[in-house]
Amino acid sequence: MAHRAADRDLVEVQNARLSRLIEIRGEIAAADFGLDDVARLVADRAQELTGSDSTTVSILDEDEDEPVAYVVVGEAGATADLCVPLLRRGKEIGSLSLAKEAGVTDDDRRTVELLAIILAAAVSDAAEREARRDQREALGRFETIFEASPIGIGLLSLDGRLESTNSAMRDITGRSAEELARRSTIGYTVPEDVDGVVRLFTGMVEGQYDSYRHEMRLYADDGEVVWVDTATALLRDADGTPLGAVAMAQNVTKRRAAEEQSRESEARYRTLVEQLPLITYIDLPYSSDEAADYVSPQVEDILGYSHEEWNANPSFFNDHLHPEDRDRVTKAHRAARLNAESLELEYRFIAADGRIVWLKDSNRVVRDVTGNPRYTQGFAVDVTAQKQAELDREALLTRVQQQNERLRNLDRMKDEFIALVSHELRTPLTSIRGYSELLLHDVVFAELPEAQLSWLEVIDRNAERLLRLVEDLLITAQTSAGNLALELAELDVVAIIAQAVQSSTPVATARGISLNYSTEPLPAADGDRIRIGQVIDNLVSNALKFTPAGGTVDVRAYPHGPGVRIEVADTGMGIADSEQAQLFDRFFRTARAHEEVIPGVGLGLSISKAIVEAHGGQLSLRSVEGVGTTFFVDLPAVVKLTA
Repeated sequence: MAHRAADRDLVEVQNARLSRLIEIRGEIAAADFGLDDVARLVADRAQELTGSDSTTVSILDEDEDEPVAYVVVGEAGATADLCVPLLRRGKEIGSLSLAKEAGVTDDDRRTVELLAIILAAAVSDAAEREARRDQREALGRFETIFEASPIGIGLLSLDGRLESTNSAMRDITGRSAEELARRSTIGYTVPEDVDGVVRLFTGMVEGQYDSYRHEMRLYADDGEVVWVDTATALLRDADGTPLGAVAMAQNVTKRRAAEEQSRESEARYRTLVEQLPLITYIDLPYSSDEAADYVSPQVEDILGYSHEEWNANPSFFNDHLHPEDRDRVTKAHRAARLNAESLELEYRFIAADGRIVWLKDSNRVVRDVTGNPRYTQGFAVDVTAQKQAELDREALLTRVQQQNERLRNLDRMKDEFIALVSHELRTPLTSIRGYSELLLHDVVFAELPEAQLSWLEVIDRNAERLLRLVEDLLITAQTSAGNLALELAELDVVAIIAQAVQSSTPVATARGISLNYSTEPLPAADGDRIRIGQVIDNLVSNALKFTPAGGTVDVRAYPHGPGVRIEVADTGMGIADSEQAQLFDRFFRTARAHEEVIPGVGLGLSISKAIVEAHGGQLSLRSVEGVGTTFFVDLPAVVKLTA
C-alpha cells in the first residue's frame, strides 16, 4: 500500500514538472524575447525544477562559433555535474549545464534535456524571426530603391509584357502599371524597330546570349516618339528554364535629338569646309605617329595625293616634307602637341608630281569642359604663288636698290661735275664781264659807233646772265652735297625787300606791271642777307615773268607766329594743281612756261627752297590757275641751322 502511494507521489511530481515545462514552452512562445532573456528564463526554470546550486546557459553564433548569450544563475564557477548540448539541425549551438551538490537524478536529467530542446527551439524560432525580419527589411529597401531609381526598371514576361514596373519606367512609356502589365511592348514600339527588338529578345530566350543592349523607339501614351536606351537580362529558374527578363530603360530622346543636330551641323560644316580652297584637317593632340583623323578632299587638288595614300602610312606627312624644312616642322609640331599650344608656320611640301608647294599651316587645340586637350584642328593654305611673288618682289627690290644706287652715284658725279665746271666757268666769265665793263666805261671806246657799243653791251649782258647761271649751279651742287654756306647776321628784312623791289622796278615798268611792297613792324631775325635777298629776287623775278601786262605783284612782310612771313603775290597765269608738287624740283618747268617760251632753267625755286630751309624756315605756295600765285617765306625769329 505504501509502495503504491510513493509511486503516485512520483507520478504527480513528474506530471507537475511536465506541466511546468509546457508552461515554460508557452511562456517563451508567447513573448518576443531576445536570446539573453530566453537564456536567463531557461536557466531560472532549470534551477527551480532541479533544485541545482548553479545553472549555466551558453548560446553560440552558428557561423562564427562565438557566444551570443551566456547566463549563469546561482553559484558562479561551480563545476557542472550535467551538461546537455543545444542542437539545431544536427549542429551544436550551445549548452545547458547545472551543478548540484546533492547529485543529479534521472528526473533532473530528463528535465534538463527537455529544457535544452525547448531552448534550442526558441533559438531556432528567434533565428527564423530575425531572418524574416532581415528579409522584410531587404525587400523594403529593394522596393524603395526599385521605385526611386531614376532608371526605368521592369520585369518582362516571355510574351513581352512589363508585369512589374517602377515609376521611372511608367514615366518613360507614359503608361500606367496596369496597361504595361496587360499589353505587350511590341504594341507600342515604332514599327520600323519591331523586327530588331523581336530578333534580340528571341535570341536571348533561345540561349544565344544572356543579355543585350539596344536603343529603340516607343510611342508614348500621347503619341510622341520616345527614344529609349534599354538593357535586358534573362531570368531563369533553378533548372535553367527561362522565366522572363529584367529590363532597364533610360529616356535618351534629348540626347538623340542633340546627336542628330550635331550630325546635321557637322554635315553642313563639312560641306562648307570641303568647298574652301584649302586643306582642313583634324588630328589628335598626341598622335605624332598616327595619321590625321580627317583630311579634307582638297588635299588631292592641292598636293595630288588621294585619301588612301595620305592615310596608308602614319609617317606620310613627315616623309613628304621638304628635306630642308622637315626637322623644323617636326620639332614645332612635337612641341605644340606636348604643350597643347596653337601653331602657325610655313613650310614646303613635295606634291605628287614633284612640285614644291608652299603651305601656310595654322592649327589650334580644342579642349573639353575641364580644359584638357581633345584634338587639334587646323587648315593649310597653298601660298606658293604668294611666296613666288615675294621672291619676285625681293629680286625686283634688289634690282631697284642697285639701280637707285647707280642713280645716286650718277647724281653725285653730276653734282661734282656741275660744281667743277661751274667753278671753272666762273673765273673766265668774271674776267670777261670785268673787261667788258671797263670797255663800256672807257673814254676812248665811248667814241665808237653806236652799233659797236651795242655789241659790247650784248657781251656784258650775256656774260652777266651766264655768271648768274653758274652761281645757281654752284648753289645747287652745294645744297645737294649738304654744305651750303651761310653768313649769319641780324637781318633787315624791310631793307632786303626794298632793295629787291627797287632792282626789279625797271623790268616791271617796261612790262606794264604794278610792283608794290608793304611791311609791318617785324621781330628780329638772323640770317644770311645775300641769300635771303637772292630768294626775294627769285620770287619777284618769277612773278614778273608769269604776270601779263596790267597785272600786279605785291610784296608784303608781317609777323607770323613766332617769326616773320614774307609774301610775294601776283595776278599772273597761276599754276596747275597737278604741277604744284613738282614746282620745287630741280630743273622742273611748267607746261605753260614751255608753251610760252618763258626764259629760265628751273633752278630758282629749288635754290630758294634750299636757302629758306637752311635758315630753319619754310617756303610754300598757294596758286589758282588763271587767277594768280602767292609764295610764302616763313623765317623763324631764332634761327636753327640745318646746313
